[in-house]
Amino acid sequence: MLGVLSNSGGRAETVSAAVGVFRAGGADYILHLGDIGGRHVLEALGSAIPSGFVWGDRDGDRMGLMRYGHSAGVECLGVIGDFEYAGKRVVAVHGDDRKILRKLLDEQQHDYLLCGHEMNVEDYTVGRTRVLNPGPLHGGATPSAMLLDPASGKIKLLPL
Repeated sequence: MLGVLSNSGGRAETVSAAVGVFRAGGADYILHLGDIGGRHVLEALGSAIPSGFVWGDRDGDRMGLMRYGHSAGVECLGVIGDFEYAGKRVVAVHGDDRKILRKLLDEQQHDYLLCGHEMNVEDYTVGRTRVLNPGPLHGGATPSAMLLDPASGKIKLLPL
């Protein structure tokens, strides 16, 4: 089970709450889709379940986040995180670069495209690729995150 969150904007306490919900929901990996907002957020991510992150457009100190993530046990996936999970191809991006999104969707190489950036929850399919956005932890009407079981395709939206 994947725990997916985005746009925390430095709210480590909200990230900690999401981590607790992910742990209770059976997540064994947490993925932050960018706009982290500071190293203290990576501390909250690295405190429990294995986790990783991609950079967002508001993550100015990328090298600092990468180094700190490494020391906190949080994997930095850069701009595009491409991996296999539960037998499915998953790609993670922040979602601010429309050219990257278009290219990934045109290539049809992934089962899931996980992206943040937008202030709304998204769930739609283009060809074989299901696009999921958990919604923002900060900046939207209601903070939210998502549990995803890639093997079955089941998602659970988590209002926080």
